[in-house]
Amino acid sequence: MRARRDAALRLLKTILAASIVLPAALFLYAGWVNYREAIAHADEQLTTSLNILSEHASKVFQSVDLTFTSVDAILGNASDEQIKANEETLHLQLGKLEKALATVDAIFVADKDGHALVSSAIFPVPASTSVADRDYFLAQKERDAGTYVGAVLQSRATNEQFFGVSRRRPAREGQFNGIITVAVLPKAFSEFYSQLAGDTTASFSLTKSNGTILARYPAPPKDITNFGPISGFMLNVTNHPEGGIVTTNSVDDVQRRIAYRKLGYSDLYVSDGLRTEAIYSGWVRVMASHLIFGIPATLFLFVLVLLTTRRTRAFYAESERRELAEQALRQSQKMEAVGQLTGGVAHDFNNLLTIIIGNLGIAKRGVVEARAERALNNALVGAERAAQLTQRLLAFSRRQPLNPRVLDVNKLIVSISDLLARTLGENIELETIGSAGLWKVEADASELESTLLNLALNARDAMPGGGKLTIETSNAYLDDEYCRQHEGLAPGQYVLVAVTDSGAGMSAETIDRAFEPVFTTKEAGKGTGLGLSQVYGFMKQSDGHVRIYSEPGEGTTIKLYFPRRDGDEAALSGDDDIGSERGRGETILIVEDDDGVRQYASEILRDLNYQVIEAKDSASALRLLDADKKFDLLLTDVVLPGKNGRELAIEVEKRRPQTKVIFMTGYSRNAIVHHGRLDPGTELIQKPLVERVLARKIRQVLDSRSSHQ
Repeated sequence: MRARRDAALRLLKTILAASIVLPAALFLYAGWVNYREAIAHADEQLTTSLNILSEHASKVFQSVDLTFTSVDAILGNASDEQIKANEETLHLQLGKLEKALATVDAIFVADKDGHALVSSAIFPVPASTSVADRDYFLAQKERDAGTYVGAVLQSRATNEQFFGVSRRRPAREGQFNGIITVAVLPKAFSEFYSQLAGDTTASFSLTKSNGTILARYPAPPKDITNFGPISGFMLNVTNHPEGGIVTTNSVDDVQRRIAYRKLGYSDLYVSDGLRTEAIYSGWVRVMASHLIFGIPATLFLFVLVLLTTRRTRAFYAESERRELAEQALRQSQKMEAVGQLTGGVAHDFNNLLTIIIGNLGIAKRGVVEARAERALNNALVGAERAAQLTQRLLAFSRRQPLNPRVLDVNKLIVSISDLLARTLGENIELETIGSAGLWKVEADASELESTLLNLALNARDAMPGGGKLTIETSNAYLDDEYCRQHEGLAPGQYVLVAVTDSGAGMSAETIDRAFEPVFTTKEAGKGTGLGLSQVYGFMKQSDGHVRIYSEPGEGTTIKLYFPRRDGDEAALSGDDDIGSERGRGETILIVEDDDGVRQYASEILRDLNYQVIEAKDSASALRLLDADKKFDLLLTDVVLPGKNGRELAIEVEKRRPQTKVIFMTGYSRNAIVHHGRLDPGTELIQKPLVERVLARKIRQVLDSRSSHQ
């Protein structure tokens, strides 16, 4: 009996102990789970914000890099004296660049002694203006610092706070030749950070690797411009320079959990932080509720927390999808702004190149001496290469007007196979495999040729030791499931062009960024980063689709999908003899606001046996109409002061319905191009004007008129 009682007592004691220990253990476990969830949730928030900060900063500095490229193109090899002599013109051109970028306060150029030569902010630059004491100048003078980002300073010209991003000007005779500086506004970052923070207590900053603060929200305490070399944040940066998360006191002496990441641009870092008290407050409230409601409530809340965690994860998954959509919208808006900049620059370049190429051609025809002719030939080649660059800029910004026609892709590939083989070189084997019964497509033939040439050049660079490039065509069908995974793609029948190389291949990270403008894995000076962007823009304008399949060491395949089109195949163009394109005494009205372009076009047309009437704008042309001037064809620029070329053409067609119209453009700005394609029935010739092409186009349009009468 006694033995049974002792056994029962021991059992009761065990149950009693278990009734205390088990709930306590569950309480502690629930507390630990909630603590880890709070930290994980905070880290997810920090990582999401950090991705946005990195994307924002990268795009700002890509715009700065594009500004340097544009300034180099504007200045060319001009000496200090030439710059001062043309200061007003250069001031206006730099001003256009500055206005296109909301983050930039000023662009200026200084000589080797730090004296400012030209500025986008002021004209003329006072002779006493000097940046010789600025850190961004001293860094470049003492050593070639590449792209150097300076500390925050007060502008002597505009009184705005800025930090200078500088590069050396091209050296003259091997000596330091001064700098080009882009003044970036810290408030462009802090205002973006303020919008990102909303009504939370989050903090965001842009800093240099030495802890110097370039921009921060909320603003740091007065006179604090550096995190300090022995701060917890900087010690963590020293030990983990690529990025990480650390809990430490910030510059405002508030403890925060801070996430940071290296941008890879002049050793800059972006970081964001959350107050630790805000992170832990939710956990403290949960633990307090456990204590208030006791062990039974703890068990109930434990289950509830698990359910809530699942719902929270679903909520954050949806929030992440919304965030990705917002990022895509912001990316689109930024690319539109950069596209407007590149399109405007390309327009000005094309007018200049028309004058250069045209007059070189005229001069060449009058030269007999061999050395002078060779020099003119070399100059002409350089100008034509510059013209190709402007076409890439327009394609990148998706402002390259397309003239799509029904094509047989197999025939087009055969027609350019010799060019591709010469481009690849002798150590790379080229194989083309054309599918029998290939469907027709509707595309711009010249742009498709340029796309295939771009891909061949990239493949050649990926196979420096030689290899094989295969271009293969086939019919394909993209189903609903595939198209749901790729926004903007319609299911249906497509023609596939697959370009495969046996080169080094790409990592997943490189594939993700391959179509970004100005992104390149090539060494500095060996790639513009516009090649694949041009391909992407062309495929989108053609209602097509492009995908990259690659692995490191396994080569790369780029697949181009063109929608199937029915219709009669267009003949591929060839070079005709210019002698058959001469005029027959017809009269042509040229409307062009650039004097050099207008004079060149007039001289060429007179040489081709046309009568020429000139007008510098739409108003002048309309006065000629009012005066009953007779002409057979209107040759007008699209972009004109006052009424544009399209509006002028409409007015001419109202008054003289039989008059033919040809537009000239270096950048159409949607006057005659919509959704990337020429308006139906529109005749267009691209700048820079080439005599052979201009002669053929005019003869073709005039003869078309005759054949319809």
